[in-house]
Amino acid sequence: MSTSSPCPTNGRLAIVGCGSSGLITLKNAIERLPGWHVDCFEASDSIVGCWGNPYRGFVSTSTKYTTQFACFQLYDAGVDPDESKNYREFFCEDEFGKYLTQFADHYKLHDRIRLNTRIERINRCESGQGWLLTHAGGIERFDQLVVCTGLAAVPQDIACQRPLLKTKVPRTGDPLAEIRDQRVVVIGGGESAVDFADRLACAERQNQVYLSLKSGIRVSPRYHPVRGVPSDFLRNRLMLSIHPDVRNWIGEGFVRSRIRYQEMFESLFPKRGVPESRCSDEQESNACRQRRKKWALRLTKTSKDSLFNMFHNKSDRFLDAVGEQRIKIIGPPTDGTCDDFYDYSRSESLNIEPDLVIPAVGYESILPRLFDEPMSVQDFYLGCCHIKYADLHLVGFARPIIGNIPSISEIQAEYVCGLVAGDYAREPEITAKHQRDKVQRAKRYPRLNQKNVYPVEMFPYCDALATRMDRMPAIHRSGGIFAWMRSQLTPATTIDYQRRNNDLSKPHIYMPWLLIVLLWMLWPFSCVYSWFAKVRNHSTN
Repeated sequence: MSTSSPCPTNGRLAIVGCGSSGLITLKNAIERLPGWHVDCFEASDSIVGCWGNPYRGFVSTSTKYTTQFACFQLYDAGVDPDESKNYREFFCEDEFGKYLTQFADHYKLHDRIRLNTRIERINRCESGQGWLLTHAGGIERFDQLVVCTGLAAVPQDIACQRPLLKTKVPRTGDPLAEIRDQRVVVIGGGESAVDFADRLACAERQNQVYLSLKSGIRVSPRYHPVRGVPSDFLRNRLMLSIHPDVRNWIGEGFVRSRIRYQEMFESLFPKRGVPESRCSDEQESNACRQRRKKWALRLTKTSKDSLFNMFHNKSDRFLDAVGEQRIKIIGPPTDGTCDDFYDYSRSESLNIEPDLVIPAVGYESILPRLFDEPMSVQDFYLGCCHIKYADLHLVGFARPIIGNIPSISEIQAEYVCGLVAGDYAREPEITAKHQRDKVQRAKRYPRLNQKNVYPVEMFPYCDALATRMDRMPAIHRSGGIFAWMRSQLTPATTIDYQRRNNDLSKPHIYMPWLLIVLLWMLWPFSCVYSWFAKVRNHSTN
């Protein structure tokens, strides 16, 4: 582990934005920077962020075990066999907010957080060192700045002559609660979009709901047909060690087979108590399941980019509404009026004339509004280190293909605070490395606006940061070869970067042994493929 010169003992650090990324950054800053003046600015009156107090019926897409901070473990990787306790393994409604409040209480963070303090503008000091933060109370100077405002800021505009509801993730309440007896079109295929459509399609609301998509989407189940456990618990380090190209190739066939032959998978790998489909009419349940399966397969086949080279949508409950025909899937608008839409196959147009259109096609970053000079996520190496200003960092802007933002933010916060503290050296030749990284991500994610988000595959990205901090899981840190081998088979989590010294860190092995053997057999081929891929990339560059 390389180190840089010691940091000052009386500097000033500002953290803009609270929520999960701001809280974990604040905790690390206090620990790593003793003697520093550290302030966290939050525009709202709450510390729990966008998902701390969501709408009624909210269920997180990642499990409690994999989403919790490694430094504050409250949950294990157990599966509740009692079907009456649906989704116990996930954060429901305000549970994540309560977890963050416990975290802040435990580490005594409240005194360092300034609620109801909106940062209006950020300027570079005239001296070229430090930052000036403007808020209602005046202007303050800080030596170091970490922005943790996150991604869910301002919904993007669309061309539409129909009434629009531009809803963002609410901190309190439900902006959709009063929408009843209307014809509604939700535009977008992300988790927010299908979540909006599912909530609006509740039978008691009597809405006609349409979901408008430009292309297919990959819908991953919260509970996997294999064993019926959360999908998070089947993802282990052995699987993640297989080269992404190989995983993509095999994964595409596996997922399509899983959808086509779900009943066979469930019989081969018995469930452990899974919430069943919500199709309510017993006489129509079989037809509902068939429609659900048809659309799951159709959406997967028409998904953009390669199967694992995109973001997976884990709000799979909306497929039940599609199966029950409470949600109708259509294509994009034919023009800017949003009166007419293509059907999903784009073979004909449909006259819908919605009462309300809800765009959910991504969010605009708040960074350009904060800074006096042009600023975007694309200016930060690894999504966290500004390539020009060594005293400016981001935490919480990395968006995982599969995974969750809070635990990624923990690794980012540890790295960023370590850089500020002088425990780690700033990356040498950062500009050249950043340019190569931009080119690679542009090739892999050509349709994403990377000025707003930094797309990552969660564990390779976290491993890259952990390597820079000398925190990678290793045999000598795991208690021996057998303990290390077991750690390759248990659910992957950022807890892996800590010593496994308590029961919470030693979950069950949920992946069936047949699949484990197949992965071990595939591993040598993956190593050879990885070597050829490196040689090819080196010769290309």
